[in-house]
This record gives sequence, structure tokens and C-alpha cells, in this order.
Amino acid sequence: RKAPNMGWLTFTFGLERKFKQLCARLEVVRTHQQQESLKFMSHFHRTFILRDGKRNHTPEGKPPVELFELRSNGSALCTRLAQVKADASQLNSAFCYILYVPLEGSNETSSAIVYAWIGSKSDADSARLIEQIAEKKFNNPWLSLQVITEGNEPDNFFWVGLGGKKPYDTDADFLNYTRLFRCSNEKGYFIVSEKCT
Repeated sequence: RKAPNMGWLTFTFGLERKFKQLCARLEVVRTHQQQESLKFMSHFHRTFILRDGKRNHTPEGKPPVELFELRSNGSALCTRLAQVKADASQLNSAFCYILYVPLEGSNETSSAIVYAWIGSKSDADSARLIEQIAEKKFNNPWLSLQVITEGNEPDNFFWVGLGGKKPYDTDADFLNYTRLFRCSNEKGYFIVSEKCT
């Protein structure tokens, strides 16, 4: 989303030629975030993780608290874990989240608590998948992994990590309704209108 074109240009004018020399049948397709094809997403087996920030960038000082939301659009194959702002107002009862809370200390192996938060209105498949992703991607000997359900959050690290307990969306009725919008530029300016049946 926020990536500049420099990475793509570097690949196009440098690395692509080298790859094509090694593999004659190489097909290069540029894909933007949230527009990935099913073929591309199938390689990740529903464990595709989108992080904010730059590659190979280590933050100065204490590592930040990270919150990831499990999202799916279209089909189960398009499921991804996207990093969102680490704030309690980002939670929603219809979704599942992973919260990474680093602990105080400046050891070489940083320790942290990882919470897999399951919303009260989330479906069973999402709950099972968030547990699998947390176990596979966020579990190691220096991390403490806890699976918690909505309403059973510990005050000490969970809410403190999110900046304190705040109101969040517990009514997920918007998922039950589909709305269709039409975007147009035919009159010389951009307009969005809802198409009613």
C-alpha cells in the first residue's frame, strides 16, 4: 500500500534480466496489495502476513506493540493477516486478532507475550485459523502464546499493550448486508453512488 515504486523499478531494470537468463519461461506480474490473484494467494496456504513499515528496518529502542487482524475477502483462499494500528478501538467482535506485546528488557533474544484474540461473533474457522497462525508464525521459546476469547482478556498486558481499554465495535451486523456502489468519472469529476435494487 505505502511502498514506493523504487523496489519495482530496481527489480525491472536489474534483477528481472538476471532471472530471465536463469529461467526462460519466467513470467513477471506486478501485483498490488489487496489485489492478489488466487494463484498467488494459494502459495501461502492462508498464512499470508502483511506488515507495516520497511523491509530490514529495526526500530530503535523498545520494539513496538503489534496488532494483526485476520481478514478474508471473496473466498477462504484470500485470507490474510494484516497489521493494523495497535489500539483497542480497532477490535471488532466479528474478527480474530493477534497481539504481540514485547516485554521490558534488552536481551539479545527479546521476550514477548503473544495473544490470539477470538471475537465473540467470529466464525469457528477463523478461530481455528488464528490459533494455527499464532502457533506457527509467532511461537518460539522466548514468547508466551495465549489464546483468549473476547471478555476474558487479562488487564496486565493485553489492555495495557493496546493503550488501555476503549470502546470497540461489538455489533457486527454490517457483515450481514451487501451494498453495491458505482464509481464514475464520466462527468469530469469522481462520483460514488449507491446502486439500489
